[in-house]
Order: sequence, then structure tokens, then C-alpha cells
Amino acid sequence: MNRFRRFDHKLSQRLMVPAHSRRWQWARLLAHLGDGQNVFLGLSLIYGLAWLTANADLLWADFAIAIVVVIAVSVVTLIKFTFQRERPQPPGEFVAFKYDSYSFPSGHSGRMAALATGLLFFYPFFGLIVSLITLGIAVCRVAVGVHYVSDIVAGLIVGTTVASVGLILLHYCF
Repeated sequence: MNRFRRFDHKLSQRLMVPAHSRRWQWARLLAHLGDGQNVFLGLSLIYGLAWLTANADLLWADFAIAIVVVIAVSVVTLIKFTFQRERPQPPGEFVAFKYDSYSFPSGHSGRMAALATGLLFFYPFFGLIVSLITLGIAVCRVAVGVHYVSDIVAGLIVGTTVASVGLILLHYCF
């Protein structure tokens, strides 16, 4: 296990970009796209549009996606507080430390993977776009130094798994 941790640490350090460089600023911007308030604001806007147009299919899809995202966030949080893995030191000031001191698994990766999975289920084209954005966010979380590679991989796995199981259950139960 120590060999894996050393490999994970070295790989993560190689992917980090210099603090306050132009690349770091872009990576920081993309890393924040997966913030919880951004994801739930997007879901709220879609729900509002569905409600205004009285589109029952869009309402159901948005509700189902919101449910699996909330469950994925809950599972990620439970795992975080079980493992309590400290974050790597970032190459500059980053807001994540004010709210969440643990890194494993990545909440951003888990939340975005659940969102992308939900969109792939209901709207494959948009799901593909969000999947690509999700991978970008995940890589940028390592680039700015707030996660190890294993954190984002675990977040992607948890988010995708929880969303897939949740959507299958919702589909067959309702």
C-alpha cells in the first residue's frame, strides 16, 4: 500500500502546475465549475424551465438526476469522513480548505460524475458534453493541488456507480 501511495503522490505532483501561473489560473477556474452551488444552480434552472413549460418528462429527468446527485454527494461525504485523508498542499491559496479538509474521494469528481451519468441516461448528447467537462474538472483538481489522482478516480467511480444504480432503481420502481 505504501508503494501505491508514493506512486499516487509522485504522479499527482507531476500533474500540478506552478502556482499563480496563467495555466494555474485557468485550471483553478475549471476546477471550480464542479462546485456544489454551480451544479445545483444548473439543475434548478432546468427544473424551472421544465415547470414553466409543463414538460413532465423534463421534470422527471431533472428530479431523478437531482436525487442521484444528492445520494452520490452523501456517499462521497460518508467515505471522506471515514477515511479522513488529508489534502495535498496546494501550490497557492484555494478556497476548498475553508469548507472541506479531506480529499478522498473527490467530491467534485463524484458530484460531476453523478450529474454526467444522469444526463447520459436521459440526454446522451448533453451527458457526453458534461462527461468531458467532468474529466477536465477532475484533472484540474489535481493540477491546482487540492487532490491526489486516486481521489479523483475514486470520486468518478463512486459518482458513476451511485448514479447508475440509483437511476436503474428509479426506472424500475417508478
